[in-house]
Amino acid sequence: MKDIFSKVEVEDLTDDLKLVANACGIETARNLLRYCAGMSIYIPKIARLDKFIERYIKENSTKNFKIIANELGVTEQFIKKLFRQMRKK
Repeated sequence: MKDIFSKVEVEDLTDDLKLVANACGIETARNLLRYCAGMSIYIPKIARLDKFIERYIKENSTKNFKIIANELGVTEQFIKKLFRQMRKK
């Protein structure tokens, strides 16, 4: 059986899938069509990845909060709040 999805080109895609194809490649966009058609997928901002941010803070403990916040694109207050929560655990 012929793989119909291999015929799909970037020009054929919706605007959202064009973003995916441009960022991740046409094959990724085709795989999303193959395996995830009809699904709604939310891609959060990095600020919503608390486990990642906690790990990042731990791995960069020599840096101050302002630098970490700048690198992650979040506020310094957000980093301080998360750091306080981490210490309570």
